[in-house]
Amino acid sequence: MVTISQAAQLTGVAEHTLRAWERRYGVFRPLRTRSGYRVYDDALLYRIRTMKELVSTGLSPRQASDEVSRLAASTTVGEPDAIAELIEALSRLDVTAAKRVIDEQFALRSYEAVVDDWLMPAMVRVGTAWASGVISEAGEHLVANVVMRRLAAAFDAVGPNPSTPPVIVGAPSGITHELGLMAFAVALRRAGAATIYLGSDVPPAAWSDAVGATGAAMSVTAIPRRADGRRVAALHERLRADHPDVPLAVGGQFQHLGPPGCVRLGHRIAPAARDLAHGLAGR
Repeated sequence: MVTISQAAQLTGVAEHTLRAWERRYGVFRPLRTRSGYRVYDDALLYRIRTMKELVSTGLSPRQASDEVSRLAASTTVGEPDAIAELIEALSRLDVTAAKRVIDEQFALRSYEAVVDDWLMPAMVRVGTAWASGVISEAGEHLVANVVMRRLAAAFDAVGPNPSTPPVIVGAPSGITHELGLMAFAVALRRAGAATIYLGSDVPPAAWSDAVGATGAAMSVTAIPRRADGRRVAALHERLRADHPDVPLAVGGQFQHLGPPGCVRLGHRIAPAARDLAHGLAGR
């Protein structure tokens, strides 16, 4: 549990805004101490981060609160316990237990449902647990490694790419956050689009070479942090100069900072991948 000032610091949402959202939209209902002070758990911090992200894409606070409520209502009963179990395993650096929790979630439902309704919220909760000192930096790296291996297995399980121009997915130089991109690459391949995943920290020149060598139909990257906007801008400038007819699509929390002319993917991985694949098939 954290206080409202700590919640504001962890989420980047001012205290007066948190109070206003609680009062006007009812999407956050923090507990109260005996002295009447608000306290926020991991689930509430996740809702705040989600609402902030949605507002940053252009939704009104009312629309964003409705979407946060819808997502909360669609969450499977028992998932918060699974996330708590995962965080507990990470606090002990118990890789076996962490892997078991993640594998169990993937076994319960479709890949698309797991990624959007459990995995991405779980990673937000893990980030909050790290920021508050519940898990160590080693624990955060451990879960990233476990999840990447699981996603890589899902990527390979789809089978060979169809013989169509591929989509190049990756992160340009200076961006190392790739879980969301890898999750998107899997969803895109499962949606029927030929997909090549380059990984993270790819220099713009190497990316451009990949587009030229494969005859790619599109590139996809993400802006997970505000500072990454300029890195994506550098990639976009290089690709626009070398391959002006190949669009760049951008996801991630700060996708609204993407260069003019980029395609914004939105904040739900499976629908974005499905829409992109259908759009490519219709060309």
